[in-house]
Amino acid sequence: MALSDSQQTTDWGGALHGPRLYLGAIGLGLALFLTCLEATIVSTSLVTITNDLHDSNQSSWIITSYLLTYTGFLVIWSNCSAIIGARQGILVALFIFVVFSGGCAAANTLSQLIICRAFQGIGGAGVYSLNLYAFVRIFPFKHFDRASSIAGGISSLGLVLGPVLGGIISNNGNWRWVFLYNVPVGVLAWAFILIAIPVHFPEAKSGSVNSKSVWGGVRSLSRLDGIGAALILTSCSFVISALQEGNSNYTWSSSLVISFFVIAGVSCIAFLGWEWLLFARKIPITPAFPWSLMQSRVFMGIALGFLTSGLPLFVCIIEIPERFQIVNGSSPLRAGVKLLAFSVSCPVGIIACSILAGRFSVPFVYIMLAGIAFEVSGMFLFSEIAGVEHIWPGQFGYLVLAGLGVGLSIAAYYMAAPLVVEEDDQATAIGIGIQFRTLGGVLGVSAATTILNHFLATRLAGHIQPEVLAEIQRSTDAITTLAPETQAFIREVFADAYSAQMKLAGAFSAAQILAVAMIWKRGENVHFLKPT
Repeated sequence: MALSDSQQTTDWGGALHGPRLYLGAIGLGLALFLTCLEATIVSTSLVTITNDLHDSNQSSWIITSYLLTYTGFLVIWSNCSAIIGARQGILVALFIFVVFSGGCAAANTLSQLIICRAFQGIGGAGVYSLNLYAFVRIFPFKHFDRASSIAGGISSLGLVLGPVLGGIISNNGNWRWVFLYNVPVGVLAWAFILIAIPVHFPEAKSGSVNSKSVWGGVRSLSRLDGIGAALILTSCSFVISALQEGNSNYTWSSSLVISFFVIAGVSCIAFLGWEWLLFARKIPITPAFPWSLMQSRVFMGIALGFLTSGLPLFVCIIEIPERFQIVNGSSPLRAGVKLLAFSVSCPVGIIACSILAGRFSVPFVYIMLAGIAFEVSGMFLFSEIAGVEHIWPGQFGYLVLAGLGVGLSIAAYYMAAPLVVEEDDQATAIGIGIQFRTLGGVLGVSAATTILNHFLATRLAGHIQPEVLAEIQRSTDAITTLAPETQAFIREVFADAYSAQMKLAGAFSAAQILAVAMIWKRGENVHFLKPT
């Protein structure tokens, strides 16, 4: 499969130059950094937040509510690029993100925080999806691999610094700054984007505002695939809710959990039927998932790769800091620092992918296979770590292996996604890829919560009083009030649960082999598409 004619040039429409390029890159980079930081900064603050609000049993909803709406709105925001323009979409999304970040900081109950996090996720989805597309498009096409590497580096830097910054804030006793810092930095990024990015971006036209102006976009909102977006959100919401509540507040055989799974399945089937109808009847609506992309085996392989690489990424970032705090007794800051073995290795893997693909012309599938090997080795080795309070230094080598693998994989899928579709579908393709990765992440966090609840319910029920177990589920600080031998036993149960979570992550890493098999085409140069 060859590059399209528009991709054969050394530039593409909408590329910026001079001061506008640098100012726009700073604004887009800051906004991208904030949304990536927000996905991980809560990981080391989660124990502190839920202990302060007295509801550890529902702590995962702080993360899941954000990722849920984030996942449901990624593609619909991508469609906004084709309707109201990338610049207008980014500004609106960043405004929503900043406003509800302030709302999270002002929350006094866990319910208030979860609601604000959900709306924050809506804005975050638009910022992330449209920014990744815009960041690549503001650079000339001959710098595609470099721009992709920078965008990936910014994303990874946010993931890296999130747990450490969250730990620093939590150690200082005011977790509200975990969300409040988004307000001043977000306003600055909003101003830079407003000034530097042209209204007509990414079109190469200048002068009068074209059909992608604000008012033209408002008149075109009817082209948004609202039904498709609603069906995606419904399907994701119910399957996540079923995983969150199953074996926690309800049994797996309960009518509520079963009905949630049924609704999720029906919504998924309805979504596929609706997207086919848009394609078959040529209805003038911008589809959330174009049927032409569904028919592409190569792109669907990349989408599967996004999904299966997203689960291990989020499970590691969210669950490993909790393990360090609960099992090893680390402070939030120390837990974030220990996670650096994994999180610093991710951007190293991303940079390595860019160098291997861009400079040495290594096929993407080979990079993906190397990433899979590193991921599987590191995660399964880490899952065998003993559940003792003392930290064995060798485990950080396992985290380095896993981090390198994740970085190689996610960079390869991200760089390949826009190169296997037509230029008009690039924003949608990137949005779909990110949505699949985030969907994998939110499914992983929910499944990890289910695993933890299962271990606590089955392993602790016969050894401690029910009221003590309930107190631990409300606040893990209650563990320190128990007898030393009881503390050791409880920490061992938590450690076994976290090990099972890592085995789940390793299994999904291995499943990327299926994605590589779909991407590979014998006799054709589709496994490596290098911009020229």
